[in-house]
Amino acid sequence: MSIRLFILAFLFSVASALTGQSVESSLKTRTKKVSRLQQATDLREKDPAEAIRLLNQVIQQKPGADELTDAFILLGDIYADIGQEDLAVGRYDRALEVISVKDQETQALVMLRRGTAYLRQENFAAARENFARCLDLAPASGALHAECTEGLADLESRLNNISVSNSYYEQVKFAAPDSLTQSRVNIKQASNYLQQNNIEEANNSLNEALTQVPKNAKMSKEDAEGLYAVNSKVRSAVIKEAPNLDVDVVEALPAAPLDLVTADNLTRFKALRDVGKVREAEDKLEIALKTVDSETPATIASELYAAGADFYLDRRQPGRAAEVYRNYTTANDQLLAERRKEIDQQVAVLREQQKIDLGLKDLRAAEVEGALLNDRVNLQRWLIYLLGALLIGALLSVFLILRNVGKRRRANQALLLRNLQTRMNPHFIFNSLNSINNYIAQQDERSANRYLGRFAKLMRNVLDQSGKDFVSLSEELEQLALYLELEKERFTGKFDYLLPDASGLEDVQLPPMILQPFVENAIWHGLRYRPSGGQLSVDVERDAESVLIRITDNGIGRNQSAKLKTKNQLSHKSTGMETTAQRLDLINAYYGKNFSVEVEDAFPGTEFPGTLVRLRV
Repeated sequence: MSIRLFILAFLFSVASALTGQSVESSLKTRTKKVSRLQQATDLREKDPAEAIRLLNQVIQQKPGADELTDAFILLGDIYADIGQEDLAVGRYDRALEVISVKDQETQALVMLRRGTAYLRQENFAAARENFARCLDLAPASGALHAECTEGLADLESRLNNISVSNSYYEQVKFAAPDSLTQSRVNIKQASNYLQQNNIEEANNSLNEALTQVPKNAKMSKEDAEGLYAVNSKVRSAVIKEAPNLDVDVVEALPAAPLDLVTADNLTRFKALRDVGKVREAEDKLEIALKTVDSETPATIASELYAAGADFYLDRRQPGRAAEVYRNYTTANDQLLAERRKEIDQQVAVLREQQKIDLGLKDLRAAEVEGALLNDRVNLQRWLIYLLGALLIGALLSVFLILRNVGKRRRANQALLLRNLQTRMNPHFIFNSLNSINNYIAQQDERSANRYLGRFAKLMRNVLDQSGKDFVSLSEELEQLALYLELEKERFTGKFDYLLPDASGLEDVQLPPMILQPFVENAIWHGLRYRPSGGQLSVDVERDAESVLIRITDNGIGRNQSAKLKTKNQLSHKSTGMETTAQRLDLINAYYGKNFSVEVEDAFPGTEFPGTLVRLRV
């Protein structure tokens, strides 16, 4: 009997604990088994690329509306975590498409996520609209309603409407008394007061926030970074302008995290140094240096060691400066490694994103196929009913069958064309990523960041064009200019290029990404093997009936390039050129176009015969 009572008590305690979960955790507990969705949730921060891969599997299985909604919301959250706000909003939009109209709470949650993403993009009008819609849908007395109000407060703060923002923050503190929310909101109010140069109120709000940091609950990364940033700004202002208000962080928060103590002492060191209190500044610097350990964020440690080395050099203590600088190099190496990991993570996420896009297109294709098959079944049923009808009925039925077959053929051609066009994107991405890897391997952070910025701009254009059947020749040339700029930086001194003026070519339409494979072949199989003096040119010639695009290079030529290939390269077929040829054939058949391409030596009989591609559109 006692064992039964113990089991009943245990089950009751577990059930009570589960009923106390917040809105955020509701996405994790809809299923009792450890599903792919649950695994993806657990991997969200640790391995977002693997989480996206699992979510792709969930979507491909065509789950119920609730699980599909959770998958799209989690996808949006992962993209928001890595700063891909456009992708995040797109996934939240897909979630709204499948949410039940009766599930207003989940709709409100998605509106909150969308509003936050738009706020980060500084699309203030869209952010306000989504936060307002969230307030309309969320239960008036729940935590979700308070989060939506906090979103509006953040928006007003960004718009410098400080009094309105603080009014909303007060509503949040009244509605959500938990210490984490109270601390987070007080941090934001301290930032607001600092914008008004009200140092006393900013200091009071910060100290209140520190006293409310929970002892047994870990702050999120975003909340912790916000606390450190505001603490740095407020403490610096207090020391410089109102030193009588200063309170040590350990006094306000006895159990303060060690990295917060380190960051606080770093701020105090800088402020005291700036006001000329060198001796006190040095004391704070020494305290900060002693609190650095393996758990200290690399950004804080790197900044601290750099400032310390400069300080000791100015104080004519070269020995101490050298010791601190050695620590700086170690911390900076760690920081570079973290940045490299972030870049690798973003690249992996983009790769998985391409797979998801392909999967969604396959799902749509399956839906179209299913609809066509359903039409066919219905048609056969009607044929049975009309078997004894007049000849005109039979002829009409045959006509309908033939028409549906034609529609199906055209639909399949359109789907195949879309899939071929989508395959161009990962082929192009995987070839371009080699350039970024070179800079990462050399630990050239500045060049890697610059190159990655250009690459991101190029990828945004590629994604924008991926849903189009045709683009103007001027757009294609602008896209090609971005690509050539990246390749020229990678193959420095190997070649120069010349593109025609894109103006006046807006009326010429051609498939997107149709020129890039030819240019890529010219560089990779011709120009890069030439010692120097490589030239690549694209010119456009118009006549009354068509437009001729010529791509010319003075590389080593096709025959010589084939001789240089290894056995492995010879066994590998160029999917880019093959896909381009298939696209042109399908476009000619589907749209009734007459696109043609010819490839020959540009300068036959010379040392560098090069290649000439003629594309007529």
